[in-house]
Amino acid sequence: MGNHIVMEPAYKIREIARHALTGYWKPVVLGVLIYYLLSTGVMSFLDYFFAYDYPVEVYEGEVVETSFGFGGSIYSLIIGGPLQFGISMFLLTFFRARKCDNTLLFEGFSNFSRTFVLSILVGVKVLLWSLLFIIPGIVASFRYSQAFYIMVDNPTWTPSQCIRESCRIMNGNKGRYFWLQLTFLGWYMLASLPEAIYVAISPTSGTIGGIITTLLLALPALIVDAYSLTAQTAFYELATERLVVVNDYEPENVVHAEYTVEENPQNEETDFHEE
Repeated sequence: MGNHIVMEPAYKIREIARHALTGYWKPVVLGVLIYYLLSTGVMSFLDYFFAYDYPVEVYEGEVVETSFGFGGSIYSLIIGGPLQFGISMFLLTFFRARKCDNTLLFEGFSNFSRTFVLSILVGVKVLLWSLLFIIPGIVASFRYSQAFYIMVDNPTWTPSQCIRESCRIMNGNKGRYFWLQLTFLGWYMLASLPEAIYVAISPTSGTIGGIITTLLLALPALIVDAYSLTAQTAFYELATERLVVVNDYEPENVVHAEYTVEENPQNEETDFHEE
């Protein structure tokens, strides 16, 4: 079975994402914040409390103490899958029904084994491709990027089936998905600037207070996260043809364009019409 190639350019997908977020920025950013605290936030504290200190010789006998945090890695390995499933369900529900239900962020824990196995399989496959070189690993991450969305839409599928379907969907779409993500790079750099400056110049960035400050300074990036994740969700909807962009150009020059949403009582697909 063939797959659908997403022909909409990145700016058009971002426009769809902005249309979806209109009037919903606060609840979506709140959902992303909860996900951020449960993932990055908890990992940062676990890395602080569970770390291995070891000496490293840097120059002519000069030795410095280096710390390797392993608590966050173990935590991420265990609950990364359920959390990824939860944020995927949250985003799909919001995009399709304009409903922000933060309890969906925890839905992955009700199906822990499948989401855990899917996370492990994706991680191992990306790691193995990364051993060849960095670029194959990046390509592999794009190839499997839709697996959790697919598991949300197909709750009876096995993790392997979700991975195979993601490979099929992304065949011919990986470059377009990469470019979509690349268009957010400037926004991420700008939003992360306060955090980067603090970590670079503050001698206390590794303390508990420094970790809290770092997490707070990263909050502006969550707005970009909400925007980027919504655009990625729109990409999935386009790739699976649940979302169809219909171009209805008037014979005269079009001077204004906006997207309108058509209600679908069967909740099967949403059409965006350019008027």
